[in-house]
Amino acid sequence: MKQCVLLTGASGFLGRELLTQLLTETTADVVCLVRAGDAATAQQRVRGILEQLFGHSGWTAARERVIAIRGDVARPDVGLDRRSRELVISRSTHIIHGAASVRFDLPLAEARRINVLGTTAMLDLAVTAAQRGRLQRFGYVSTAFVGGAHPHVFGEDDLDVGQRFRNTYERSKFEAELMVHGYMHHVPITVLRPSIVVGHSQSGATSAFNVIYWPLRVFADGMLRYAPASADLPVDLVPVDFVARGVLQAVLEGEPGQTYALAAGRRATQARFIGELAARAFATAPPRFVTSRIERLAVPVVAPALLAVGPWRRFGRAIAQYLPYFQNGSRFDTTHADALLEPHGITAPPVQRFLEPVLSFARATDFGRDRVAIAARERRLARTRARALRRAAACLR
Repeated sequence: MKQCVLLTGASGFLGRELLTQLLTETTADVVCLVRAGDAATAQQRVRGILEQLFGHSGWTAARERVIAIRGDVARPDVGLDRRSRELVISRSTHIIHGAASVRFDLPLAEARRINVLGTTAMLDLAVTAAQRGRLQRFGYVSTAFVGGAHPHVFGEDDLDVGQRFRNTYERSKFEAELMVHGYMHHVPITVLRPSIVVGHSQSGATSAFNVIYWPLRVFADGMLRYAPASADLPVDLVPVDFVARGVLQAVLEGEPGQTYALAAGRRATQARFIGELAARAFATAPPRFVTSRIERLAVPVVAPALLAVGPWRRFGRAIAQYLPYFQNGSRFDTTHADALLEPHGITAPPVQRFLEPVLSFARATDFGRDRVAIAARERRLARTRARALRRAAACLR
């Protein structure tokens, strides 16, 4: 049976890397579910994604393996018309549901509409596909931060441990994962939990300058020399290509009913080391970290007030969203993921190996603000991806 993967979230940061690896590292066909006003617009959107990834010939090179479907996970029946729904159900051997809102500041009802109700709609679709006997696996892309502010190492078999949540993103993803577990008797499901995802391990490329990039941007701009965190704060970073490889390995070869934390785990770094690397990358002095108990107690009170005034005001709202992560880091166990991935040579690389290109890309593109630099780098990356796509096509002949 030829594999056909239904992919949601293909236009997102991780989704683009998943689409790239599906087309260059597997023989699977890919159905991309994208929001659009009509079928023609959906095809144009997917064509645009492929041409961004592989250059101007991307659509021509991949069109025999890629189908664009108009849909919306936040709408009833995933926004599919009858014909599209039948196509998806009859063809999909695997589903990777990666579409989600990753904003930290959405009202809880809106976060639930996208992350919880959208996941439920995809699960209902998967139930029908499983009943037809074709669906082999439903891969749900969750987040390691369903663990919220849990003070201890959060295990892959952990879910509801009485944790508190820092924002509506964490809470809604937690609630969605609870929903996913309720469907495991009806659908073969694998749960994937990435930690903080940054740019590509070799090129450093990213299309999402958020989360860790915001404090780095403030530091690089010289707006803030004081890091409101302890130097030994654990920070779990992983490059997007590692996460994508882990997702595909787990969905295509992993166990149903299993959860895999795609995180650095025991290889996670500390805030001090990130500060040192950033200082070298941006040619400046390292930031000063919190050193005393009084400072640790004062940061949650003083920092929000300081961020509302002076030169920090334009960053204040964004930094305030990430401030809770400076106050207590999260640690994740990766036992299941290591057992599955390491025999295939898939491991989270040491942070010093991938953070330097990540910081270099951020500096060269002015954290996404230099569109000319972004375009130039994307053209170079597209040529590399196009060569990989041609090699994959040759193997399929």
